[in-house]
Amino acid sequence: MLGRYVGYVAGDDPLHDFLSRIIRDLLEVRESRPAFRAFRLSGSNEVYAYQEKSSGTKIICKFYGTRFWPDRDKAALMARQEYEGLQTLRRYNLIGSPHHVVRPLAFDREINGVLAVEYYAGEEFSHAIARATNHGDDAHLYWRLKALAYFLATQHDRTANGEGTDFDADCRYFDTVTGRLRKTHRIGPDEADELSWLRDRWCDRPQMWQDQQVWLHGDATPANFLFGHCVDVAPSTRSG
Repeated sequence: MLGRYVGYVAGDDPLHDFLSRIIRDLLEVRESRPAFRAFRLSGSNEVYAYQEKSSGTKIICKFYGTRFWPDRDKAALMARQEYEGLQTLRRYNLIGSPHHVVRPLAFDREINGVLAVEYYAGEEFSHAIARATNHGDDAHLYWRLKALAYFLATQHDRTANGEGTDFDADCRYFDTVTGRLRKTHRIGPDEADELSWLRDRWCDRPQMWQDQQVWLHGDATPANFLFGHCVDVAPSTRSG
């Protein structure tokens, strides 16, 4: 399932040229007149899957422009940062089985801040959760939880840089997130105070300062992890 079909990309749309260059130059697909079907994917951001009609080649595109409109510079910055972040993680040999970070293909500031990445066929983590909660298949979820924990542990081990942790920076970010939640009325003053108390308890533990800095997944939501047939885990860019 690619998502909800919404039509073809028009030949005079700049996105058509963008996708055509990707399949020709990066994916080595030779189609003299490529045609791209578009499918809307679920998620918190504007994300589409595109399938070239003749070859069946698929590409995932995430558009930051809608989220940050009218700040085109911010949208372009976010697309570039995610592109470079995926490239960096792949340099830590997180490619192929059992841990695969999707390949970033291209980004374009002028096309609604678009980021294109490779298509990865797999089961969303959210589907595994639903399978357990709705149908009692706990074993299915258990194996995916194990695979996800294995991936995150591997990512942390390989990206450790030898520098000590600095939880002051994390606490400042924590306060930023809490402030956003209060601003959108997701939490009230009492909840914010309790979260701040828990933050301080966490920060005051000496053992929290005894590890090394590592790369973290910035949006570890269920829709952002895909599982292959052999329970490989592949971080995607669908929602985050």
